[in-house]
Amino acid sequence: MAQGYVEGLGLSYEILPLRLSGEAPRTFRADVYRANVIAPVLASADSSGSALVGLSLEHLRFSGERPGFPVASVTGLLPLIGYRQRVSPQLELTALALPALNSDLRDVKAADLTWGGVVRASYRSSARRAYRLTLGYRQQFYGPQYVLLLGLDWQLGQRWRAFGDLPTTFTLSYAASPRLAAGFNLNGINTAYRLQDRNRYFQYLQGHYGVFVEAYLSHHWALRATAAYSVTRRLDVFEQGDQWPATIDYIGLGNEPTPVNPIVEKGPAFKLALSYRVAAL
Repeated sequence: MAQGYVEGLGLSYEILPLRLSGEAPRTFRADVYRANVIAPVLASADSSGSALVGLSLEHLRFSGERPGFPVASVTGLLPLIGYRQRVSPQLELTALALPALNSDLRDVKAADLTWGGVVRASYRSSARRAYRLTLGYRQQFYGPQYVLLLGLDWQLGQRWRAFGDLPTTFTLSYAASPRLAAGFNLNGINTAYRLQDRNRYFQYLQGHYGVFVEAYLSHHWALRATAAYSVTRRLDVFEQGDQWPATIDYIGLGNEPTPVNPIVEKGPAFKLALSYRVAAL
């Protein structure tokens, strides 16, 4: 049952053991909680088109001694609304609006809101292979973020499948049995949160490469455990006007802003996720 999929519902918990660099390095941790749901509504009579509504929640909480690192917790709330249209048996088009409220929630105001959107084309070239192209734009506290994702879902054989939207996600999965799979995955994140303190912002950027094992509890429900390492990691606070000129997905372009906190070193991450999945186009 390892396959390319979309998640109708997802819940996850992640632990990040962290270490501040410097002459007297300190260790602390982040606990990351995520929940997301998306569902089609108001489908057309022939089911070729439907509106999409959804909601994502992310909460990061930091604990332990961390001198010079002024963040206790941040929260992101991301509503989603869009429309999906199947143009032909091979081609599907989707447009999504992506507003977000990202904040430490100490003084919520309009400045915590950002806006964005993406359009996506999905094309199935054969029963074993499909491609996706996603283009979009999002306001971020670290500067403008342009979205350019190249997606693939490729059934490589009876047991192997590769799928994802590069450069932010990629999975290579091996189905050991109808209910058990294992493999390699990449997960990239680049988001930011406004802080009450002097309107600074906190950037959370990661590029985690890891291995996973997952069990299908039923036809749609899957439980996955992942152990990963951060090839790229940024957990930093910046002054309000110190921004990237632009980013493409999680790749910064131009002069890099300077954090006000000690550098957080690269390190491991451990994640447990439960999801309800349906097959992707």
